[in-house]
Amino acid sequence: MACEFTIHQVVEATGGRVLSTVEKAFVGVGTDTRDNLQNQIFVALKGDEHDAHKFLAKAAEQGARCLLIHDEAAASPELLQKVSVVLVPDTLLALQAMAKYWRKKLTGKVLAITGSNGKSTTKEFVAAILATQFKVHANRGSFNNHWGVPLTLLGASQFDQAIIVEMGMNHRGELAMLSKIATPDVVICTTVGRAHIGNFDGSQQGIADAKEEIYLSNPRSVKIFNYDNEYTIKMFERVSKLQGTEKTIVFSSFSAGAEVNLRAAHMDLDGLQIAGQIGGVKGESKVPVFGRQNVTNLMAAASLALAMNMASERVWAALPKCQGQWGRNQLLKLENGTRILFDAYNANPDSTAVLIKNMFELNLEKDGKKIAILGEMLELGDGAEKFHHEIGEMLGNTDVGMVWFMGPSRAAFEAGLKKNGWNKKFYSSAIFDEKIAAEIQGVLRPRDLVFMKGSRGMKLEQVVKKWVPSFHKPKN
Repeated sequence: MACEFTIHQVVEATGGRVLSTVEKAFVGVGTDTRDNLQNQIFVALKGDEHDAHKFLAKAAEQGARCLLIHDEAAASPELLQKVSVVLVPDTLLALQAMAKYWRKKLTGKVLAITGSNGKSTTKEFVAAILATQFKVHANRGSFNNHWGVPLTLLGASQFDQAIIVEMGMNHRGELAMLSKIATPDVVICTTVGRAHIGNFDGSQQGIADAKEEIYLSNPRSVKIFNYDNEYTIKMFERVSKLQGTEKTIVFSSFSAGAEVNLRAAHMDLDGLQIAGQIGGVKGESKVPVFGRQNVTNLMAAASLALAMNMASERVWAALPKCQGQWGRNQLLKLENGTRILFDAYNANPDSTAVLIKNMFELNLEKDGKKIAILGEMLELGDGAEKFHHEIGEMLGNTDVGMVWFMGPSRAAFEAGLKKNGWNKKFYSSAIFDEKIAAEIQGVLRPRDLVFMKGSRGMKLEQVVKKWVPSFHKPKN
């Protein structure tokens, strides 16, 4: 199920003008002609590279029964006879207006998640937890921007009890704008790190100010705060003075007074042994996810579940259902026994540093070697060389036995790597190099561990596909 609109409601929501009425009722909204659009409204978005107005006939072939357009010339007489067509000034603004209209009809609670690190993983974790008790709808993949959030809301039905919306941002004002569309009942900022710092003149405080919009724009929402991050602590203090603490939940590994207080008692590649308390109920659980950073994500997810009035005992029981997703600490195994930790869905200086620390903490079996394959961390602006040098220096002080770095900042990374005398095998390339991938594959042994980290744009999955041809990215 998804949104339901009549053609009159489409006009009411968007202020559009009907060019033809062939069908009067529709279920769902789509923007991609590669999808099944049966009975849906197709919104012809225009981006920097593609204009969906060129694919209106294809949308009709895929089953769309209404076309939302802003270029009247694109609607041929043949199309006007086949499907309903509504003309609007701007299809993106119309998509957002329809989402805002539909949001008012939803009866479930909307949970909005932002953060420099962990928002996608937190979304997956809380969806898994809540699904044990509620009917849940969550955004697909990284649908978290000015068109992804509206599509997530429009994909929800009136029967959904929890609608989980991930909100990304890389400029000031975005979270305030998305909040006006989603009007969330519960909001959370998982962390403030250095992702997209190039868009904020190198200022982490600038990132924090932009993230804080999720709280300031939603004064009536339940607010969840991370009390282990210096920037989110300051958010808690400022927002509490402005709005009070009546509808507030705090999580922390170090503050005993937090509503959710968890720590990792043990970590290995198979998962985390979690201990602590959730809503005053003590417990322990083995969760099949890798990396100590996931303690923060699990606490965030547990806090969101409490905000849905889920009993603490049920939250504890559901924790083992939290699992890693494609490209996020995904554990793979080659035929010869070599393990791969593929964590290349995205990367920034903070998340990369955390992975290196996690790898350093792991003890491999005798003769096992750690191999790092890293890609450029994008959107760092003028700080790119500095941050890559720092990451290289950190990695050079670990027990890693071989490194391959690909990207424009490879010289800065190499300088950092070798700063303190690191002299093991190092590969460098601007982009993916099939010969290097084959050479590394040729020396991998059963007890070795390869870990991969890089921004999405570097497409490090090309290395995995070279080694495991059947490996693929699932469709959102």
